[in-house]
Amino acid sequence: MKNVRALLLSTVSVAGVLLASSVHAQQADEVLKLKEIVINDLVRGSVANAYDARAKAPNAMTVIEGEQLNQFNDLSAGDAIRRLPGVTFPGVNRSREIKLRGIGREYTQVLIDGRPLIDGDSSRNFEVDRLPSAMIERIEIVRSPLASMASLGAAGTVNIITKRQFERNGGGISLGGGYLTKNGPTGDINGWASGSEGGFRYFLGADYQRRRVNESSSEMSFKSGTKPDGGSDEDQERSFDDYLVTGRFEFDVSEKDTVTFAPTYSRSYEKRDQTKFKFDKDQIALKEQGDELRKRTRETYAGYLEWAHEFNDETRSRLFIDLQKGSEDTTRDSVTYTFKKNVLNDVIESERENDISLQRVAPGFVLNSRFGEHNVEAGFGASFSKRDEEENDFTGGIIEPNLGRIYSANEDIIYGYVSDQFSLFGNDQLTAGLRVEHSRTKTTDSSSDDYSVNSTQVNPSLQYKYNINDGLDWRLGVARTLRRPDLRELTPSLSTKEGTLGKPDKRGNPFLKPEKIWGVDTGLDWYILDQQGILSANVYARHFDDKMEDSLSRDASNNDRWVKTPENVGSGHLYGVELETRVPLEFLGLENLSVFANATAMKSRLTDDRTGQKRRFSETPDFVSNIGMDYYVPDWKTTFGVNLNTTYAYTQNILESNKDGDITNVRTHFSALNRLDLSARTDITESFSVSFSALNILRTKDKRERTTFDVNGAIVDKTFTKEPSYSSYYVRASYKW
Repeated sequence: MKNVRALLLSTVSVAGVLLASSVHAQQADEVLKLKEIVINDLVRGSVANAYDARAKAPNAMTVIEGEQLNQFNDLSAGDAIRRLPGVTFPGVNRSREIKLRGIGREYTQVLIDGRPLIDGDSSRNFEVDRLPSAMIERIEIVRSPLASMASLGAAGTVNIITKRQFERNGGGISLGGGYLTKNGPTGDINGWASGSEGGFRYFLGADYQRRRVNESSSEMSFKSGTKPDGGSDEDQERSFDDYLVTGRFEFDVSEKDTVTFAPTYSRSYEKRDQTKFKFDKDQIALKEQGDELRKRTRETYAGYLEWAHEFNDETRSRLFIDLQKGSEDTTRDSVTYTFKKNVLNDVIESERENDISLQRVAPGFVLNSRFGEHNVEAGFGASFSKRDEEENDFTGGIIEPNLGRIYSANEDIIYGYVSDQFSLFGNDQLTAGLRVEHSRTKTTDSSSDDYSVNSTQVNPSLQYKYNINDGLDWRLGVARTLRRPDLRELTPSLSTKEGTLGKPDKRGNPFLKPEKIWGVDTGLDWYILDQQGILSANVYARHFDDKMEDSLSRDASNNDRWVKTPENVGSGHLYGVELETRVPLEFLGLENLSVFANATAMKSRLTDDRTGQKRRFSETPDFVSNIGMDYYVPDWKTTFGVNLNTTYAYTQNILESNKDGDITNVRTHFSALNRLDLSARTDITESFSVSFSALNILRTKDKRERTTFDVNGAIVDKTFTKEPSYSSYYVRASYKW
């Protein structure tokens, strides 16, 4: 924590110096020619547009435009989002599941164009790795929600807006290629076309990308901390072929009526080749070798239809329906070799099939009307979702169903909300809202037993923005949100993994209750240098009731295998500070150079009802940060970029019950993760550009040390895991007309 406090203090100090200098520069006689900069430097123009949208929003949010987002040639949206304030992922090579403010992905709501897109993830999240960053218009990270938003996203909501460039008749195409070290080539191609004719506007885009990911790792265990007790090495390579087709068509039927249709098609084909070596207790002799080839296809069809009607200058409405259908099909072909004293003993061939089908129908209606100084919005709607999953193993001609992965889940949510936006003093804006959600979740397990959970939640929200002076805003947000249980976790069936501490079996819990979370956010945004820069500080707090976490234990009835089970473990708190700055340095004589940084400090506290322990949330770091710069060279028409992303090291201690009912302390230390990215983009002409990037050039290793202590403080066992990371090099050429 001393390092965290020191870094926070130094960040605030530097921001203060830069702020004082920037204010002095604004008062100087020589006015910066920012309009010329915006024209020539696309990144700065993108920054100015993002800050304008951020300043106008009624609730606290961070906005990043596409030009700034795509500066580093990232293939997946996840790798680009990694550089945004407060964003982490659950591993050094993972960019699938966004974690805002350090806590689990279940607390982050991901929306595509303002609505959830169904995915095979049973936690209701969307895995953003298969969404190409090149097709993104902008990203909004909402810190505190409005009543019009679904009541998920206690940590925040990530709203990804896809391209929709109606303002110009034209199009674009880009082609890229690169290499992931020690893995293989990568590449992408995408194109789009847009325009308008009379009352008709359209955008149509498509993208294909070949990605590679490697999550190879090793794990070594020691009894009493020093005596070898087995281990494993896992070599793994993944390749992804991702396809996306998206469109948006708007037609003004009359002066007061507009019909919008937005279709989306997404397909991702994954191939994972993996070999795992398990060692005997001496960590020398080979005990088992498992070769597995996994193939997974994820596919989503979605269509959004909306009719917008303007009754008069004061009142308008939207009637819409969102239809989605998806699937995820996975096959695993495995060969397992067992050894005794390094001599081959047996060979077992097996196959596993997992099929998931998904459906979502979501109609709704919104009415906006102005009454004097009050802007009132009211809406109601529903979401009817269905998820069917079935997994079976085939070994020696015998079918072995995985009971924890055979179920059907139906979740129906009916909602209504109302909000009122008005001013108290003239230079402020207050948005007060109330949202009511009634949900019914019915799960049918492999034995045809039904489990139903009904819940009605009333979630108020209050968003206040006060303009202290030109460019300086103070914001306050208060809102109540929810976290609903993972759909896979609502049946008591056991899903088998390896039964080890690192990869335990999983048992569901049909008695899980939704978490209820109160949140408060308050902060200052100061837009400086004609909205080319910002100094921002935000303080947040969350209170959790019925907090859900996984409990680890030994299953005495099943060979002492490790099993994790989700439970409502008690209440908890999360609070922290978010700092953000971006400053062009012309006032120091450094023309066309901008520095930026963001940092999030988090502290969590959970009262565990099972053990009475007061501890941090599981796998929640103390501090994450980004620091970087971009430099535009006018003579070369080139922008250079640097970004260092860091998740700082931390240690957690969690008390658990062992098979005998004794309390043990499981201490896990997580190493620091540093990711350094470099980029350069050159505009050859107004229409043609070439960009280069070198990503993750530090190749940091993800190291974790897990130590179990008995009730007397003696070491029972210690496990070391290590996962290397890899660098990526990429070149992309883009042409637009």
